[in-house]
Parts: sequence; structure tokens; C-alpha cells
Amino acid sequence: MTRSGAVQAPASTQPTAPATVARVERVPRGPRRLGLWRLEWLRLVRTRRWLLLLVAYPGVGLIGPVFARHRDRIVEALHIDAVAPAGGMRADSGMAVFTYTVGQVSVLVGLALMASALAVDHRPGLAAFHRTRMRRPRDLVLPRYTVTTAAVALAYLLGSLIAWAQVHWMFGPLPAEAVFYGSLYGIVGVVLELSVVAAMAAFLRRPVAIFGATLVSFVLMPLAALWRPVQGWLPSQLFNSQVDLLRGHTPDEFGDNLALSLVMSALCVWLAVWRIGRREM
Repeated sequence: MTRSGAVQAPASTQPTAPATVARVERVPRGPRRLGLWRLEWLRLVRTRRWLLLLVAYPGVGLIGPVFARHRDRIVEALHIDAVAPAGGMRADSGMAVFTYTVGQVSVLVGLALMASALAVDHRPGLAAFHRTRMRRPRDLVLPRYTVTTAAVALAYLLGSLIAWAQVHWMFGPLPAEAVFYGSLYGIVGVVLELSVVAAMAAFLRRPVAIFGATLVSFVLMPLAALWRPVQGWLPSQLFNSQVDLLRGHTPDEFGDNLALSLVMSALCVWLAVWRIGRREM
């Protein structure tokens, strides 16, 4: 009892119920939409095709300078009769081994991957599935071409950097500007080769036929040098630029080759998009 006479209720000894907290239920997300670009990325990654690129480009960049450094011992162990260079193996020789090996052997891997990717109508059932779900003709070509080209170009750049590091360690430093421009011109040359594959895919359906026709075109391409007005414009000179720049040439000397390669690449891709998109199965 208080002084005013009011009776005060005893305090409750029972614990009060906790306040109800509103629970927010998480709505489960559905499966991620599989777009065209992601599909091509998964095709490259999950099929382990990227391992072929690692062996073809960074692998050559790792082994090429080693071969140049120990050339005499390797040739002697293999019992091969070879004449040693007059000036001996120098720093540019290490990059030359990488460049020539990539231009003759490693590029075959990139051509095979592109021929397989752009053989859109090789399997009629799968071709019908894709064509009934594509709204634009370029969707049949551009994702496949772009993802494969980006992967090959990245592998080529990584191989160039590895070869440069190997040469720096075994032979001595190389001018960074020459290596940079040489790698850039080499990537443009690789893009042109892959674009030629796209042009062949516009007329052929099977991957083997596309790959073979591309090789034949590359074998016959140097014959254009017999015509003197186009000798300085041939895109094939871009592959040798990585060595030529280390031996006294300047980047400006390959400007015409660079411009022609970019124009030819764009025309080849346009032809592939136009032809494949309107071709009957």
C-alpha cells in the first residue's frame, strides 16, 4: 500500500513472452539462364579445350627459349646434322624459336578449335535446335567466333610473355617496345587466320573440311608475293614481325600489313554471318 492509499499490484514473477520476429522466407532461385555467350564459354572450359591452348602457346613459350639455349646439345643427342648459326644463339633466337613454332604448329590447335565451333550445320538435329531458337543470324556465328578468338589470343599473349621472361633469364634483356608490338602484330595475325576459318565455314559444313580448306589457303597465300605490288601488304609478314622488330625493323613498317589484316578479318566474319545465317540445312 502506498501513502495515497492505493494498493499496488505485485510485480509478476513470470517471464514475459518474447516479441514475435517476422521471418523472411528466402525464395529459392531458379536455374541461371544459359545465354549464348555463357554457353560458348562453358563449351571451352568444361570440354577441357583450354588445356590444348595451354600446351600449344604457353607450353611453346616455355620450351622454345630452352631449345635455343641448349640447341647444340639437343641436336647432338638426337643425332641430327645441323649447321649452327654463324653468330651463335642470341636473345632474338629464343623469340624466333617461339614465333616459328607457334606459326607452324601451335596455330593448328586454334584452327581446329575454330573449325569445330563454327561447324554449325554439321549435325542436322542440333542445327535445327539452334536455328529455331535464334532470332538473328549473327547469333549463330559471333558468340562462337568471339569466344574462341579471345581464348586463342589470350593464350598467344601468355605464351609471348613466358617466352620473353625465359629469354631475359637465359640470354639477356630484350627491348620491351619491340616485344609489345611484336605480340600485338602476332595476335592480329592469329585473328586473321581464325577469320579465314570463319570464311571457310560459310561454304563448308564438316569440321575436317573447314580445317583442311583453311590449311590449303594458307599454303597458297605466300604465292601472292610473286606479284610485286602486293609484296609489302601480305598479312603473313605479321607473324615474322616479332623477330624482325628485334633485328632492327620499326613498327611503322608493318602498318600496311596490319590494316589489310584487319579489313580482311572483318570481311571474313561478315561473310560467315551472312552466309551461315541464310544457309539451308
